[in-house]
Amino acid sequence: MKPLELTTPTPTSTRVVRSFDAPVELVWRAHTEPEIVKQWMTGPADHSLPVCEIDFRVGGKARFVWKNPEFEMGMTAEYVEIVEHERIVHTELFEDWPEGRSTVTTSFAEAQGRTTVTVDIQYETQEARDAAMQPGFAEGYEASYRNLDELVEKLTVDS
Repeated sequence: MKPLELTTPTPTSTRVVRSFDAPVELVWRAHTEPEIVKQWMTGPADHSLPVCEIDFRVGGKARFVWKNPEFEMGMTAEYVEIVEHERIVHTELFEDWPEGRSTVTTSFAEAQGRTTVTVDIQYETQEARDAAMQPGFAEGYEASYRNLDELVEKLTVDS
């Protein structure tokens, strides 16, 4: 499995790229259906995602709350653009961190049964981007994506 790629293409953006051994339809469902999202988007082992509400339509809203033994972190989102199996654009705002507002474009591309997900995060300022990328940012993404690796394998077998 190819490891997560994390880059900073501009002073106010972050790009995360990761591939999965699964067709785009399955990886898309894993990003859009709350009951599936709750199973993988948890971050490190001691984290959970007890709140995962998704109204998946343009103008629809989402709310996520992550927990671990030391903290609780909430985030709201609004869907701006949806192109099925290709792209999702949404805004994000983490509770208690209004300066961290961002626009996230998640792109999906399948080739030979593998799906590559590219997440482009555009922050309002370089300071916000730098604050978001504190230690744990890449580790949290990779931990969640490892969970997704296991989940898509199970969902493929169960299909």
